Amino acid sequence: MVAGERADRTSTDHQLPELRIMRHHLLIFAILTGTLAAKAQWVTGGMFSTVVHFQACAFHDLDTGLFVYGANNPGPSSSATEGGIIRTDNAAIGGGFYIWYEPSMNLEDIDVKLVDGRPLYLAVGHELYGRSVVVRPYDFPANPLALDSIRTGNGRYYRAVRMRNDLVAFAAGGNGLGDGIIDMSVDSGRTWANTSVLSGQVVSRLHFVNDQLAFAATGGYRRLINNGLMLPDSGAIYRSSDGGLNWQQVHASTVTGFSDVEFLDASVGVATRNDGTIIRTVDGGDTWSPATVAMTGDFVLTGVAFRADGLGFATGYRPDGTEGLILSSSDAGASWGFNFSTAALNSARRLYDVYFHDVAHGYAPGQMRPLRTNGIVTDVPEQDVNGMSSSRTRPPMCSR
Repeated sequence: MVAGERADRTSTDHQLPELRIMRHHLLIFAILTGTLAAKAQWVTGGMFSTVVHFQACAFHDLDTGLFVYGANNPGPSSSATEGGIIRTDNAAIGGGFYIWYEPSMNLEDIDVKLVDGRPLYLAVGHELYGRSVVVRPYDFPANPLALDSIRTGNGRYYRAVRMRNDLVAFAAGGNGLGDGIIDMSVDSGRTWANTSVLSGQVVSRLHFVNDQLAFAATGGYRRLINNGLMLPDSGAIYRSSDGGLNWQQVHASTVTGFSDVEFLDASVGVATRNDGTIIRTVDGGDTWSPATVAMTGDFVLTGVAFRADGLGFATGYRPDGTEGLILSSSDAGASWGFNFSTAALNSARRLYDVYFHDVAHGYAPGQMRPLRTNGIVTDVPEQDVNGMSSSRTRPPMCSR
């Protein structure tokens, strides 16, 4: 929301109740009759680096959040460079600050929960796909953004992390044998124990609908050095009904794998496949069928999320790097259409995930810089504030 919109909304708070009700009804009528377009407005965020791939983010309030990243060459490679975490205090409008980074590292996912008003962040990744890593606060709750790393084993790597509401945490990924692994922590990420091994199915993302019902997507795309792309030839969706302790396969593909899974409620959910297909369930994962995707050409889907108001968004990109893509759905994931393209930008040609802090604040992490949105298109254009920096700058990442 820009300053002009804030001032307009503040002024209406003192109007008569009847007028506010009338305006509310007119807005609903405009939406129902199609006179007001409800398409998300995406602009480039202020954080920028020519060698950084922003891969996921999480926010604990409207302005403050963390982005995890890996560099151009995520390994295994002798030229692999660093991965880390960048903090923004202004909703990614004008830059950020490195708060943790290490060489030969690739961080791929992050999650946050509020504990007595303080954020508990957990991020996961790996050292060149050969050692699994968790980044967590070392002095929580006194210093929630003072972070340190924990290695949880050799010959394995993490790609996903999620916490239940009771703060029991799960990190997932794969091992050197090509199997999926799911580890659990009951002490806010200090120690980890393996709970599940999924034969031949490396986990790409986790999603908890509630503290008992959870889903895992497996076989997702893998980012290689120099913007290469590896697409597995199979994948599956797994479900847990006991809070992540045990997992059962509920759907499988012999074509390619799944990059993400997201549920609108306990019954309706979707999963994104590497080849641009989106599948949907309306019975809690028992059965799945293809959703309608109105996009042409080859593209890889990388992430999916539902806003609290029910609108769905999915991210992806063209394999040749010509554009990053955002798709949207207004019918609970039954059909998906074009929402945004980065073809006109000189960055963010590959989008890796989508995240909404609330219905009006969303982010699409990508190559070189993230995108951000403040909700729906209005007659007041959103202002884009850009800053630039190389990944060698310590700190800040870019001008604010």
